[in-house]
Amino acid sequence: MVVESLSGLLSGVMFGTVGFFIVMMLSIVYRYFTNERLSSFLGILFGLGVLGFSGGLLAILDNPTVGGAIEVVTISIFTVWGVNTGDKIAEKMPKKSPSAILDGIRGGKTQYTTVKLPNSRLIYDMAGKPRVPDNLKAELSEREFTLPADLPLEDIINRVKRRLITDWGIGDVELELDQDAKVIHFAISAKERGLSTTIPEGSVAVPIECKVIPSNLAPGDSVKIFLENNEVIERIEVKGVNEEQRVITIVADQNLLETFRGNKASLVVALPFTNPSCPAISVEQKTGEIEDFKLQKIFNTLKKVGVTDELSRKIVTKVQAKLSKMDSPISTKLIKATVVEELEKEKPEAAKKLRKHKLWDLKSF
Repeated sequence: MVVESLSGLLSGVMFGTVGFFIVMMLSIVYRYFTNERLSSFLGILFGLGVLGFSGGLLAILDNPTVGGAIEVVTISIFTVWGVNTGDKIAEKMPKKSPSAILDGIRGGKTQYTTVKLPNSRLIYDMAGKPRVPDNLKAELSEREFTLPADLPLEDIINRVKRRLITDWGIGDVELELDQDAKVIHFAISAKERGLSTTIPEGSVAVPIECKVIPSNLAPGDSVKIFLENNEVIERIEVKGVNEEQRVITIVADQNLLETFRGNKASLVVALPFTNPSCPAISVEQKTGEIEDFKLQKIFNTLKKVGVTDELSRKIVTKVQAKLSKMDSPISTKLIKATVVEELEKEKPEAAKKLRKHKLWDLKSF
């Protein structure tokens, strides 16, 4: 009988140990998801199920013995111990909702950020570059781009630029975003179409062969040209430079075409940069302070409300002509009124926008 009891105890410990770990895991999972303790009765059933799989439980029931009873009791003790141990472990684990766990299994919930372009009225033209048509601005108006939120701000800007250039055929893009990916500046230009787009009406591009040209001469520089026939071109802008063949390209009035025909330049002199169309004038601020004012400020303000370079230059020229006939100093209020008046003749909608524009303050003039 002693041998039978020891045999039952040994078998109970062996099967009880296996049942302990199985029931402990079940208890952890049950408590974690339900926040309730697993019933000890259910734990005992699972533990005895281990013995049942081996066929030992049926043998005990068919032929009850003292050893069999000890084996069942030992397994029950181990399984209850497993329930309590698993419950304590689960109680100390940090809790997560089932949805959060599923999100973790799926790799987490991806966050996105949306970049929304401004209204077409606030899509500006890039200075000195070809304008895009108004219907393209209307198509881009308030369009949204959805991108992963974990991208650096610079990558978000580059991706939006790439989309605009690739999908809409835009030549170049200026895009500035704040830290919340909100657009604070957006300007676009059409693709460059060569020299013809930069030639004003009534002018022509003329290549001139030169004996020597200044080093580092580049498009945009102003030069004075001395021709071999003793003609002198006082100031003209260079549009292209071929240093190897010593040829420069300039844009001149058609009336000068005969002057350049068959003539080489004996001397080309680079001139310092000036903007003769935008000289300084004396203005009187509301405070009574007298200071210099450059007409370039008017040009910049017109650009910010969507006026083209050509029309801006035309408005500035007309304003300059009117202001030159007035006695200095001139009030900023009078300057603003003159700009709006001239713009209204050419583009009433832009003039209306300019009156309400936030840049109409003393700081912008």
